[in-house]
Amino acid sequence: MHSKKIIILLALFAITAITGVSPGALDKGNESEQFIRNRAEKVISERTADYLSSHAVDGSVKIWVFFTDRGIKSRAELDLAADMISQRISARAMKRRAKAGKDHVTIIDVPVKSSYVNAIVNSGAKLRRTSRYLNAASYEAPIGILDQIAALPFVAEIRPMLGYAKKYDVEDRGKDKNSSQSLGSDDLSYGASYGQLNQINVIPAHNAGYNGAGVLVAMFDTGFRTTHTVFQNIIMSGRLIAEHDFVFDDDDVDNEPEDWPSAWDHGTLTWSTLGGSWEGYHYGPAYGADFVLAKTEDIRSETPVEEDNWVAAMEWVDSIGADVISSSLSYTDWYTYEDYDGNTATTTIAADLAAEYGIVVCNSAGNSGPGSGTIGAPADADSILTVGAVYSSGTITSFSSRGPTYDGRIKPEICAQGAGTACAGASSDTDLTSASGTSLSCPLIGGVAAVVISAHPDWTVMQVREAIMMTADNAGTPNNTYGWGIANTWAAINYTFPSYVPGDADGSGYVDIDDVVFIINYIFGGGPAPDPLQAGDADGSGTIDIDDVTYIINYIFGGGPPPVGK
Repeated sequence: MHSKKIIILLALFAITAITGVSPGALDKGNESEQFIRNRAEKVISERTADYLSSHAVDGSVKIWVFFTDRGIKSRAELDLAADMISQRISARAMKRRAKAGKDHVTIIDVPVKSSYVNAIVNSGAKLRRTSRYLNAASYEAPIGILDQIAALPFVAEIRPMLGYAKKYDVEDRGKDKNSSQSLGSDDLSYGASYGQLNQINVIPAHNAGYNGAGVLVAMFDTGFRTTHTVFQNIIMSGRLIAEHDFVFDDDDVDNEPEDWPSAWDHGTLTWSTLGGSWEGYHYGPAYGADFVLAKTEDIRSETPVEEDNWVAAMEWVDSIGADVISSSLSYTDWYTYEDYDGNTATTTIAADLAAEYGIVVCNSAGNSGPGSGTIGAPADADSILTVGAVYSSGTITSFSSRGPTYDGRIKPEICAQGAGTACAGASSDTDLTSASGTSLSCPLIGGVAAVVISAHPDWTVMQVREAIMMTADNAGTPNNTYGWGIANTWAAINYTFPSYVPGDADGSGYVDIDDVVFIINYIFGGGPAPDPLQAGDADGSGTIDIDDVTYIINYIFGGGPPPVGK
């Protein structure tokens, strides 16, 4: 018993040394089951106060208010309320969640407590949105009442509610309407989109009948020209399941009278890249998928992308049952590099929760390269696919943002063509064009994820993520430029998970902290060997050593790559 305690202490020491945090803080896997949140030592930190004081407009600021609880403070209370809460979740969503072991109501399904929200409104703040994911609400509030709000006993923390001034300068459009390229598969003529699809090896998947059919993909963007020819097969076959404008709070994602004429430009580019179809001219990788469209960005503003719209859209598509989210945005305003640790930024937390509940989230890395550590939020999330951009030649673009995250994880995970990417333009219903940016490589990977899921509807988020990453062309030597490399859709579909679970040293069927203890006991304590031995070789080096301990800890707590075995 004494030696076992020493081994466990060694394991805990290893966690602390490697991650820089105490083991008690590494409970992210249970984040969504947190019933009570303690009040921060300073509900308004000095950093928040400084930011808000310098960003007040006419004496008002935009804030997130995070609450201590939802009025339900235990599993027993949640079980009593489960029947009523479950009625708000679609059957499609519950089926998807079941793959992630979430086939029951959890605490994040409980709405924000209305009396808490209203108390802050009564203090003089204007409500923007509530978030069940975050147990928070966003407000516009006079800066003079923040101390009054902070004093309320159910307020855990106040943060700035951010907007991001998106950079479109790298995404200059280049007309490609008259491209003579019309190569195709056995059944399809791809036109100018052939090269970008061939690069990610999706054409064999199309030939085999996998095109995203039955998969629900959510697009987050500025708006969409839904009347464009490339979308008409989706519309006519009833595969546009839902749409919502989070800017004007209606169900029309096309341009409206209040919009700038260019509002729908960017969303038309990205949606067509992922799922458009026009025989002889253009195809997206997931041209057979179902879609929900969320207009989350208001380009009339200097800060068109606002966090609360994005989080609200994520919760909406979760409840509908989305399997994949494609989001071409990045937040860098208030955050510093130290915040890109996978646990801090509001949108990062929301993205990881979506992944925890069964959604494959694909997000652009950003266009701030080539320097290291240039990703933003939520690209630092540890359970998503962050997407970099390459040229048609396969070389990384100069603008593609690079990792690592602040806690040392590799970013991006995966790459696709993001320079001269063929897509549909919004200037007319027949406009075809090309564009550049990680905004364009991201929907290509979103399409890859949908195609892989259409081939393997029972695969979990982490299995889809693993298959895409481990079959990419740089999987053997991942780095912070290419990540695991350019995706290979057909190889991902045919990926074979090992007969044993790599990293599962103790044979439990799962990779967890017990495997860290097992390996340390094997290396230093003369304990039993993993069976088979290669199950303990998490990093695939051919030997079992302390590096495997580091690798497993990074996988469990840091969103690192899955163990590969040997």
